[in-house]
Amino acid sequence: MEFRTIAAGEQPFVISQEGDGPDIVLLHGFPDTPYSFSQLQGELLAAGWRVTVPWLRGYHPDTIVAGRPYDPQTLGRDVLALLDAIGIPRAVVVGHDWGALETYVAATLAPERVRGMVTLGIPHPSVLRRTPASLWAVRHFFALKLPWAPRSLSRNDFAYVETLYTRWAPNWSGPEREQAIAQAKQALSAQATLNGAIDYYRALPLGGSRLLDDPPEVPGLIVGGTRDVAQPELYSASAELLPAPSRALIVEGAGHWPHREDADAVVPEIVAFVGAL
Repeated sequence: MEFRTIAAGEQPFVISQEGDGPDIVLLHGFPDTPYSFSQLQGELLAAGWRVTVPWLRGYHPDTIVAGRPYDPQTLGRDVLALLDAIGIPRAVVVGHDWGALETYVAATLAPERVRGMVTLGIPHPSVLRRTPASLWAVRHFFALKLPWAPRSLSRNDFAYVETLYTRWAPNWSGPEREQAIAQAKQALSAQATLNGAIDYYRALPLGGSRLLDDPPEVPGLIVGGTRDVAQPELYSASAELLPAPSRALIVEGAGHWPHREDADAVVPEIVAFVGAL
């Protein structure tokens, strides 16, 4: 991927953009980088899309704007500002992890600007229920809110990043996984980007955001694995709340990165879903 910096108002974006055709935007998550979408990007380009892949705000030094918060509503507005920056009225949006949350929020704030969505690894927040088991599964949310989180995350060459990959995707192994971890570590190696990534967690209200009480009126493909921290039925429940032709894709044995752990199964499903839109 080759990246360039563009701006919409006071917010700069660092993006890779290739292709001609209808627009689709791919939003990565934590702890991750835009490179996690390399294979999906290639398949979408072959299918005739113009594909924009940004660094999430905070993950690249050029995206950081002093004083701009990281609460869910502002994150969703980042997506809409990105559409403005690339000069388009609407797009399909694909989001993984925090990118999925941004996708849900953007589609809620401005459904007329999101033709359709694909979310990976995160059910819609309205279906989540607080139980001892679910809170334990997402204990990193609490750990990364602590004042010493930057030090804990970066200690021992970002050993915590490797811990999260193992916890969230226990069946994933091999050179692609190791490359993803190395790229995430590199992205977080500057103090500014380390703080930026953690600020997503610091700004998330413990009680959740009322903006996400109801799902958006936008069709979606909701993708999850059976070995992720969220229960598979939550992805199905999320899809059932969305308008047709929404559906869930549950990937047996996959964890938090289903589009990478089982790309042969997931990537064609994404390309087919967005193509049908």
